[in-house]
Amino acid sequence: MKMNDEEIFDILDGIASEEVIARHQKRLLEDTDYQQLFLEYASTHALLEEMPLEKTAVNFTDKLLDKWELAQSPVVVTQSSKLPLYFMSVMAVLAILVILVMLGLPASNKPYQFPVNVGTSVEFLKNKEFINGLVLINVLIALFFIDKKVFLPYFQQHHRVG
Repeated sequence: MKMNDEEIFDILDGIASEEVIARHQKRLLEDTDYQQLFLEYASTHALLEEMPLEKTAVNFTDKLLDKWELAQSPVVVTQSSKLPLYFMSVMAVLAILVILVMLGLPASNKPYQFPVNVGTSVEFLKNKEFINGLVLINVLIALFFIDKKVFLPYFQQHHRVG
């Protein structure tokens, strides 16, 4: 008839059944080891009852509830548009074509043979300021999209203040 810890603490709390109390009193009279164990549990129980209850910090529950509400709010997931990717691809192809036309790098030494007369309409492509402006616009657009699609998500993910 061994007594477990829960039964001993039930006795100390005053909620043990009559059968457990009877076993306890019988063991107290017969077993000195049990007497020492019960005295240790009783002193620990008395110390625990004397200790003041811990109090939470000021506004702890308010702060906790605010954070809980924020954590429970639905997360809106937006699909990214593929338009920037298509735009950047088209701009890259156009930039390569402009560079090839400006440098005149055909496979042979023959000049380009266009089906229509584009001599005057292509003259503006030979203007150095126009090409520099076009390259500058492409670089700025590329930097804008790299900032929005690469750097911003990276730093938002790695710079969370907890």
